[in-house]
Amino acid sequence: MNKVLVTLLLFLSFASRAQVSVQTDSMLTDSLVADSVIVEEKPEPLMVDFPSYKMTFPDTWKVKNGCIETQCTINSPRDTLMNFDTYIESVNLTVNKLNNTSYTALKYADYSIGYLPKVVQQFQVLERKNLGRNSYRVTYRGVKNGLRQTWRQYYYVRSGKVYIVTFSAETRKYELYQPMIEPYLDSFTFK
Repeated sequence: MNKVLVTLLLFLSFASRAQVSVQTDSMLTDSLVADSVIVEEKPEPLMVDFPSYKMTFPDTWKVKNGCIETQCTINSPRDTLMNFDTYIESVNLTVNKLNNTSYTALKYADYSIGYLPKVVQQFQVLERKNLGRNSYRVTYRGVKNGLRQTWRQYYYVRSGKVYIVTFSAETRKYELYQPMIEPYLDSFTFK
């Protein structure tokens, strides 16, 4: 009987050690996994690159078909469930020749502020900011196509042309989008 008891105790002891060993291996594996750093490559931002200027956008945004240097639209992804979105936020790039080479960014901004109430109902300027001799920013809101919208528009004057960068959003979503898109709006550079 003692032999059976000793054998049983030895068996239980080995089984217990085996279990501890398996648990230790499992803990070691879990620890290694926890200590490992999984490096995920960050997607490259979307780049719009033309002979006279370039600009980056979030990698999830899409360039609308027909994009050319003088007129290009970049759209945000849909931001509501089941692909139903009343308005797709966007950045529009426009290049216009100026009638007068003495036009400054401020003069063009003043011209736009005078013209916009004709196409935007309840037009209201929220901000005007001189960004330098050849650049100016205007933020405004109003109703267009039945939707309350807010726009942030940059005017850059160079070589007898005005380069207009316009971010537009539904007014109720503007405060969410603006901080995210601002670094991209700032990425506009001449070559």
